[in-house]
Amino acid sequence: MAALLDRFEELGVDSRADLLLLKESDLENILRPMQCRKPWHVDFRVRWDRMPAAIRNAVENQRRPSAVDRKDVVREVVNQMLEHDINPTRATCRSIAQAIVREYPKSFADIGKNNVYGDGCVALLQQIKTRVEYKNRNNTLARRRTERRPRTGVADGARVMAKGPLDQYGCVRWCPAELPVGETEATLEEIKTRLHSIYSEEGMGGAARAEALMETTYISQRRYLNSVPSPAISKIVDEWPFLFSKKGLFNHFGLLTDVSILTKLQEALNNKGSMLIQFCQEPGNKNHPGIADVLAKYDPETSDKAACVVLLLMAYFKEPNNTIMLGTDACATAADVQRTETLPSTPCLIVQGDLMNPSAWMLSIEEQVVMGPHEGIVNGIAAVFASYYNFNLQYPADVACTLEFIQRCFLGINPERGSKSAKRRTVNPHVSTLTRKLVDFEWSM
Repeated sequence: MAALLDRFEELGVDSRADLLLLKESDLENILRPMQCRKPWHVDFRVRWDRMPAAIRNAVENQRRPSAVDRKDVVREVVNQMLEHDINPTRATCRSIAQAIVREYPKSFADIGKNNVYGDGCVALLQQIKTRVEYKNRNNTLARRRTERRPRTGVADGARVMAKGPLDQYGCVRWCPAELPVGETEATLEEIKTRLHSIYSEEGMGGAARAEALMETTYISQRRYLNSVPSPAISKIVDEWPFLFSKKGLFNHFGLLTDVSILTKLQEALNNKGSMLIQFCQEPGNKNHPGIADVLAKYDPETSDKAACVVLLLMAYFKEPNNTIMLGTDACATAADVQRTETLPSTPCLIVQGDLMNPSAWMLSIEEQVVMGPHEGIVNGIAAVFASYYNFNLQYPADVACTLEFIQRCFLGINPERGSKSAKRRTVNPHVSTLTRKLVDFEWSM
């Protein structure tokens, strides 16, 4: 260490900012090549002895620090990180947050007594990265900038939205390259023709017969959905009608993301949904006007819990509920809805009857009813969410928090970078804050 400090003095290193100007060759006589190249965060260890006694006592006894103490932890951790790098990347912050969570899961992980929220370190990561950005708010030389992807392209002389990371966000089979075993382009086209025949003969009643054929032609569906310019929903209905059956929509989402949406969503609504309702019933939360209105209409004996949870999320985030949930008459048909309601262009769950006790639901996209009526509001919520992924759609800005919370905390889709919201590239801070509050609330019970 003494030799390294002497070398810094020879090179004229006077501050942490000067460290950014060092090259590997400057230290080749002091450090071995692998030592020079190894990222500093690989060997980074938090100096807990520099923390206040209350924090040390909490982590040693596997208790969650108070909100105030947690902020002190974040401040000190970031101070220690800045001794190595004046502006750590998000990936570095994630590595350190994960290390802290692994060492003290009961103190810092996004894990309640019975529930895991997201990937377990979203809230801590967000706090650390936000603190890093705050510390660099006046340091223009250290700011990290990423190249924005082009927002438009040209196809057949028309300006169209470019395809890119936002569309692929959270997907594992967004654009498969290999044909199914034993299939050719010609056989896939024949199967597509068979699917059209089944639909012509049976309508959506043929969804069960079409299930295996839809799975086989998944690659053809993705090619069509990913084409530029993006096909209109009316065209997709004509080309692949069974994508708008429940089986077709949910199975496609499963292949796209490796998430069984109905199973995950039902489990989350039963467990985390119940916790959210109890959290909102706390005196400090239920006085919020939007939350109070939802709770006033909720009857645990007769109301639909899934509907209540989504309405509470939108109320908590102060988002309008008519963007993704729209109430209509219990006897209304699809034609009635399109004639009498102003439908949004983004996916919308049309609830027949009372929002808290729906009799059925329909789904509209691009101002067109494309599914339903069906029973079971959980299926409807799943259909709305799956549509954003299946059809490469952005989250609307005015309900982005609710949709991202469902994505991360209910479905466990937690990419390290990116967002389905056009204005964000990382975890929404409002989502990570609610996640942390729910974990703390669960442990306080």
